[in-house]
Amino acid sequence: MSVLRANSWGRTRRPKQMVEHAPPSKQTAIQVTTVAEGDLSDSLTGTNAGENGYVTENQRFLHLQIEDDNTDEVIKIFVYNYAFGAWAQLFIPVGVKSGGDTTAQDAYVAAQFNGISGKKMLTIPLNGADRVAFVDDGSHDANLKVRAAMSTF
Repeated sequence: MSVLRANSWGRTRRPKQMVEHAPPSKQTAIQVTTVAEGDLSDSLTGTNAGENGYVTENQRFLHLQIEDDNTDEVIKIFVYNYAFGAWAQLFIPVGVKSGGDTTAQDAYVAAQFNGISGKKMLTIPLNGADRVAFVDDGSHDANLKVRAAMSTF
């Protein structure tokens, strides 16, 4: 009888030391297509890239890298839930703001990124969204790059 001795990184019960080594292989970064809000297809029958969003496969977290060289672009995250059959802008919890705000709405902010200059890496909880789309304001140029990945943990 052989015993499995896992030596990968993954989920652990205790801290693991950091080890520097070259990865055996590296994925090529894939950019997602951004669309105007009015171009999202509620029927999911759009024929242009990005109009139907991207399937999340019920993953929990969206990992997003946004890169640009100026500050006039805006990227919004929209989600689609099959139960509702429509797109809506994603709002993420941030806790109650200082100053005594007391409504549930005060504990959420729009998943929107303005003035993108440089490279930003973000992790956003999606919790049950079936599809995700990346909406721009129409003012972007070829320097705007949006890359996305999903994970459960």
